Parts: sequence; structure tokens; C-alpha cells
Amino acid sequence: MIDFSGRCGLVMGVSGTNSIGYQVARTLADAGAAVATTHRPAHRDRAAEASRRLADSPHFAVEAGDGPALAAAFAELADRWGRLDFLVHTLAYGPPGALRRPLTQLSRADFDAVLGVGVHSLIAAAGLAIPLFERSAAPRLVALSSHGDTHTMPGYHVLGISKAALAAAVRYLAAELGAAGVLCNVLRFSYVPTDGARRAMGAETGHRTRELLARAAPTREPLEGAQVAAMVALLASPAWQNTTGQVITQDGGFAQVLFRDPGVPPTASQAAPAAQAAPAATTHPGTGEPR
Repeated sequence: MIDFSGRCGLVMGVSGTNSIGYQVARTLADAGAAVATTHRPAHRDRAAEASRRLADSPHFAVEAGDGPALAAAFAELADRWGRLDFLVHTLAYGPPGALRRPLTQLSRADFDAVLGVGVHSLIAAAGLAIPLFERSAAPRLVALSSHGDTHTMPGYHVLGISKAALAAAVRYLAAELGAAGVLCNVLRFSYVPTDGARRAMGAETGHRTRELLARAAPTREPLEGAQVAAMVALLASPAWQNTTGQVITQDGGFAQVLFRDPGVPPTASQAAPAAQAAPAATTHPGTGEPR
């Protein structure tokens, strides 16, 4: 693991201990970083255990669209640290019931809510981070996405639109902030069984998706949250240099396989899962991290 001693930053979207946001924050803290986190006010109880485990970190209850609350959080970080070395964005939102209906039945209010949480929250945070980034020797911005940004996925429509817009926003942030040394990138990753992903995808579909990855990905193994957190740490570190505006895919190579044969023998370590029935053709490796 890269040494983060002396670095400080913010992870947005720590909704509980079984969230990508928490795993990223925990990994960075264990590597020596000072890490602040945000969670939704409505998820205060769910986030309490994560806050307890990150006891030395400042925690902010911030609704994605609450500009004053977000500004107050950045003002406190400015007083505490005087700079920001990394900003990690993990926020996504699927309105109740919206993903179970066709895209053509999506309301304008639900569309605005999804894009507001998934995209504008990053833009707003980046704007507040600029004066703090300017005081960092190696500022980094990392946003998390899924295969839904470039592929259609069952029950994911507006979240996929949001993820595509998120990738575009990061490209433009990279163009605007590059001269100041801020490297902005997206990590697109396949399905990890977090609480948010299970809520969005369903436990059974998620289980079958992981079986599919164990069979068809070149590495013959599904992705784990710790692996995602380690990749985010790399992107948020000074070791990541002169590469910005990119979408990096982490899925065991699954997206690069044109013909995905569910019958491909797994490695020995995956023999037991591979013995199960082949997953339905509608399963897909990525869902992101809905709130």
C-alpha cells in the first residue's frame, strides 16, 4: 500500500460499513491519511458505525443538494488542514421505484434528483475544493462509476445516464484544473456486493453476476471492495502522475472479452462457485454505488 502519511482529503458518500465509500476511507486512513467523510443526514444511524470506526476523522452530514452545508464542511476542512490533497466522490442515487419502471416513465423530478446527486454534487465539491487543492503538492480528484456509463443494464437506466454524465464532468474538470496540477479521473468498476448495490440490483441478481465474473472474466474472480479501495488509493496518490481525464476500468478484464462463455472453467480457487448454474443472460458486472 502507498504511504499516505501527511496527506489529507475528503471521501463523499460513506453510508455504512458495507459501502465502497467506507472501504475507501478505511484504506486511506490505514495508509496514514487524515480522512474526512460525508453521509446523508437521513443515514445518520446507518453511518454511525462507520463514523465510530473512523473515530479520528471529521464526519459531515450533508445532503447532496445542500450547498450551504457542503460549503460549511469545506470551510471546516480549510480551518483544520489548510489544504486538500484528494477528493473522492462515490455518490449515486436511485429514487424509490424509479428503476423498476421504464425510462420513458421517469419523472422530471426523479431525473433531476439522480443527476443532482450523481453529477452536480461532484461539480459543486470540486469548486469548493479549488483553493484547498492549490495548496497541495499533489492534488487528486477521483470519481467512481460503473459499466452503466457506456452499456445498457437491466434496471439501471437513469443511473447509467448519470454515470455517463459523471464521466463527462470529470473530463471537463480535468481540462479546467489540469494547469493547477489537479489530476481528475474516474474509476469504473464491476459489481461489488455493497448494501447500495444490493438495493439497486437485488441480492439474487448480484449473486448471479458475481458467478458470471468468476466464470467469464480473464482473472476468473469477481471484484472485491478492498481491490476497488486499493485502486482508488493509487489514483488519489502522488504516485499517479500526468494522467488525467481518464476512465480506468477495474473488472478482472471482463469488459474486454467479446465472447463470454459461462462454461469457461474457473481457476481452482473458484471451483465451488463455478459449479453453480450459469447466470441469466441479463446479469451484468457493474452497478455503481446507489445510495
